[in-house]
Amino acid sequence: MKNYILSVYFGYHDSSITFADDKEIILHLEAERYFRKKHIHLNKEQMFELINYSLHYLNIDIKQVKEVLVAKWNNQFNSNETINGKNFNLIETGHHNNHIGTIFPIHKSDCLIVCADGGSEDGTTKFYYKDNNNNISLIADYDSEVITGKFYGTITQMVIDPNVGRAHDTYPGKTMGLAGLGKYSVNYNNLLEKNGKEINKLHNDGVENLNKIFGLSNDYSKPWRDEKRCDLAFTAQLYWQNNFIEKILKHSNISKNIALVGGCALNVSLISALDDLKIFKKIITTPIASDCGQSLGAIMYRYPNTICKYPFLGRHFGDDIKKIPNRLIQDLVDKKIIAWYQGKSEIGPRALGHRSFLGLPSTIKLKDKLSIDIKKREPYRPISPITTEENLSKFFKINHPSPFMTFSPKINQVLKKIAPAIVHYDDTSRIQTISKSDNPVLHELLVEIGKITGVPILMNSSLNIAGEPIVDSIEDAFRNFHNSEADVLYINGKRYVK
Repeated sequence: MKNYILSVYFGYHDSSITFADDKEIILHLEAERYFRKKHIHLNKEQMFELINYSLHYLNIDIKQVKEVLVAKWNNQFNSNETINGKNFNLIETGHHNNHIGTIFPIHKSDCLIVCADGGSEDGTTKFYYKDNNNNISLIADYDSEVITGKFYGTITQMVIDPNVGRAHDTYPGKTMGLAGLGKYSVNYNNLLEKNGKEINKLHNDGVENLNKIFGLSNDYSKPWRDEKRCDLAFTAQLYWQNNFIEKILKHSNISKNIALVGGCALNVSLISALDDLKIFKKIITTPIASDCGQSLGAIMYRYPNTICKYPFLGRHFGDDIKKIPNRLIQDLVDKKIIAWYQGKSEIGPRALGHRSFLGLPSTIKLKDKLSIDIKKREPYRPISPITTEENLSKFFKINHPSPFMTFSPKINQVLKKIAPAIVHYDDTSRIQTISKSDNPVLHELLVEIGKITGVPILMNSSLNIAGEPIVDSIEDAFRNFHNSEADVLYINGKRYVK
């Protein structure tokens, strides 16, 4: 009889659970995918429900669970807890260690680790060193510096939404996108330096005082049309990014490799700026750098030899797809937006080809149809591309794969003519690369689309509408399809129309 490990993360947002057997990770389930509430943090009763569901989904008896890990941060369980009638002495895990554990499946040798987020029992931003045997040592504490999620979250309160929860948990990506519309302001840079400590705090009662200092209005309705907010987003991103890189450079002699984890590792502009410097031989990123990966990272940190095959570790419904559906290419060529559902769901906050909207990147009109009409997002938000690894350097100024959509390189200028939908205002593009081994169906699709259009690139956006989690179950997919303006739905190769 197999034995299993259960890992639990409550947190203050992005609760999750993970199961592993004696050899590998078999399920990572983010609570938002099950409860259908974005960034949800669970209470004890809800966590029991999620565990019970997962045991049933995996066909596991609680008697087979030999060990339960629980993260300290906002833990709702007792140290001795009864789950489904079985009593467990729970093993507590630490926030930064759990973030660090997400690196282990994809990087075995030594590296400098930058762990930065909005805060936990371990603080906000600390640098560590991992040796070849996965021994971890703390090398620098930067909690008091501006290179934290708190700083970026407060900026987001100032430019996107004054609500502290939404600004810190949900909308930092909007600030990053808005920065592409802005320009550098010496005045704002000086104000950021002068008020950095105040910005690097949680502002639960709003940021009216900071808005007055920076000359911002209290009208948040259309920040992309507010020149001051665009310029502050640009200047703050650059200020935060440059401070990060300055601190990283102080420790660049420790290793030729660097890994970034924690919520700040979702900032693709920071990672790409670091990549452009060519200081490190390898930059390691994961699909679950933020708190949604806490439960999985806890298992990997405790049992680093566990097999973990990123990124498709979510739930699986229906049959695997083996080849391109007959009508799919024609639907795309006919400029339809496709709701695409395939196999196991990808983990983390970004669609990586199993729960995606797909479309040709040939016109801004198609981008607006996807982003504004279908996803109900703000018009300035960027749309990401997918392409094959073989075609990467032909179109993007990057010389290594980006399988988890964690780099945003500059584009080659030809893309402005042949694929304008995936070019952001600052001539960058948050790219995902597809290999034949990782996703043979989408790889073949990109090759065939390239033969027909000359451009082996597709728009790829998460299969959800604004404010909702990414689609996970088949029922979610049908609900999304009928509530959106997508043209066609494919579920594991089968075509549906309205």
